[in-house]
Amino acid sequence: MPRFHFLRSTAMGVSLGVAAACMSLPAFATTPVTVTFEANSVWAQQIGNLDHSDSSRDYTVAIAAGKTLQLNLITSNANVYFKVNDQTHDKQLLDSHKTGASTWSSPNATATTYTIQVYMDPEAVKRDETAKYALQIGQYGAADLQPPTTAMTFQANKPWAVENGSLASGATAHNFTVSIAAGMAVKVNLVSSTPQLHFKVNDQTHNKPLVDTSATGTNTWSESAATATNYMIQVYVDPATMPSGQQAPFTLQVGQYASGGAQPAGATTAASPAAATSASTPSASP
Repeated sequence: MPRFHFLRSTAMGVSLGVAAACMSLPAFATTPVTVTFEANSVWAQQIGNLDHSDSSRDYTVAIAAGKTLQLNLITSNANVYFKVNDQTHDKQLLDSHKTGASTWSSPNATATTYTIQVYMDPEAVKRDETAKYALQIGQYGAADLQPPTTAMTFQANKPWAVENGSLASGATAHNFTVSIAAGMAVKVNLVSSTPQLHFKVNDQTHNKPLVDTSATGTNTWSESAATATNYMIQVYVDPATMPSGQQAPFTLQVGQYASGGAQPAGATTAASPAAATSASTPSASP
């Protein structure tokens, strides 16, 4: 499972009608609400009510350099909108009343603080009408989109360990670890129908890079381990070669066998089938 702890939102009639959403909110003040993120989560959610007298609510969020800001406004009231202002550079970026958007995102080359105002036209609703909403705020970068490191292990009497995976735009690398016993040889094969996929191997025990197949031109590699060694294998693709929405499935095969002996049978060479994918944008919805 990816490391994201996604927010789960159900139909507005249920999720925004829960007691938490219906709690009495303080009168709107000029001081914005500061949005923070819980540990190991790229999403935060703010639930609120607007009415004829309190027709707007402001939030500020600081987004780190290299992260993307993602906003989702969920409401059943068509008269609720949001504006986004780049507070750091004093520039208004969006008014959803004009664009009709309910979601918006922006990458950040530098650290940036944003103000998000959720608002409604008080003249568009009855004086006793309340408009409920949920504002979902996300910040994520390439490291957040990357799948967690996968540990590869060998089953009894089986010299090959095999893992399927898939790379995507925004999630262009997947790390694997494997332990090889002393006196054994290690063999790595990357099988994929996407020629832009390569792998790197790093000897973690001795802190030494061993191979990058983008330089060797072949997606296979082997060596003998004189001592017990832990290897990190990174399957990767150049982000520039991965258009948005494209998936690149692969199969990674790692073999362990007696050094100096023949490579054991069991490895395949066919292109791998479609495998578990990595989304290029984390979703806050189920």
